[in-house]
Amino acid sequence: MSALAATTLLTSTATADDTNPVGDSVDITDDAGTVSLDEEGLFELPAPTEDGVEPRSFPSKIDSWLPSNHESRHWSDNDYTEIKFTTCTLEGALGRSLHVQLHQAVPFGLDKSLGSKRFTNCFKGSGKTSRGEWDTHVSNGDNRYFTIPKHNDSEYSRTAVSVKKVYVDTSKAD
Repeated sequence: MSALAATTLLTSTATADDTNPVGDSVDITDDAGTVSLDEEGLFELPAPTEDGVEPRSFPSKIDSWLPSNHESRHWSDNDYTEIKFTTCTLEGALGRSLHVQLHQAVPFGLDKSLGSKRFTNCFKGSGKTSRGEWDTHVSNGDNRYFTIPKHNDSEYSRTAVSVKKVYVDTSKAD
């Protein structure tokens, strides 16, 4: 399990904590989600049930990721993904933001970027959560993963980000 924790992790239409409202609608902010702090740690996805149903969400954490230095574990999905980060810290600088980029894995082809969200609220104290959603379908894609290409809006930062709780949800129903 320690090797898994060192190399793998987790990772949806476009909302993030820095999105500006348009018209009368109000976009979801990172304060909209409530995360239980007693769900810490890295958990393996349960095996699919006998009828092939896979789990729809899972929690994890991030330890000392440099910009574009890691990718999360992959999960089966090709429509909706929600990612939440709770309690973010940057080693080597004052933490203000990070970019979470979602990718669709395309077998025997180049993976497709589904865009990134800028997370800031998770740096505002213990228990604070940032949230991003992607609601996109990709032809020929079979699973997804995320990367963190920028810290404090720079891909050249030498800071290391840690996140106490990362939560991935593939069900728009909740």
